[in-house]
Amino acid sequence: MIQQQTGVVILAAGFSRRFGSDKRLHKLGDSSVAETTVNTYRAAFKNVRVVIRPEDDDLANLLESLDVKLVKSENAQSGMGHSLSDGVTNLDWHWAFIALLDMPFIKIETLNSLQKPAEQTDPQIYKVIRARLNSDPKRTTHPVGFHRSLFHELKRCTGEVGAKTVIQKYSSETHIIESEDNGLCLDIDKPSDLF
Repeated sequence: MIQQQTGVVILAAGFSRRFGSDKRLHKLGDSSVAETTVNTYRAAFKNVRVVIRPEDDDLANLLESLDVKLVKSENAQSGMGHSLSDGVTNLDWHWAFIALLDMPFIKIETLNSLQKPAEQTDPQIYKVIRARLNSDPKRTTHPVGFHRSLFHELKRCTGEVGAKTVIQKYSSETHIIESEDNGLCLDIDKPSDLF
């Protein structure tokens, strides 16, 4: 079987309105939220893209030494769907996992378990790969993997919905990975979420 090239697009162009300050640059342990998340994904994926806003100079300076591709989303202020669309533009990967920068608690082992099916899954059967949390199966999890046959649909995403409609459309063609990793669901909305 041909090796499938996979990568991750980390959406990092949000405005941290509920947090009260730029949570992406906030300290998390000995690092920042942004560096922690990006380094976790770098440990699992060879190809990493991070979508930021054009004015994100501080964040860009923080991440440019981490060997990732920065994508500046001109339409980020219009919602996460626009950032997603910009993030998947001109991708030549077979699979793209869409992740959120404000979810730094996911385990590297979990990312490896999600990526493995992308190297083996027949896209005629499965076009989406995602995890299901055993302790709470109905909770939304990230990242979500999409086969390149769906990239054109992801490019049409707008507003704050993101890829939800694409995920729903291909629910019968989704490869589910069972997981115990709560980091699949834990995001940072307010400062108390960091502890």
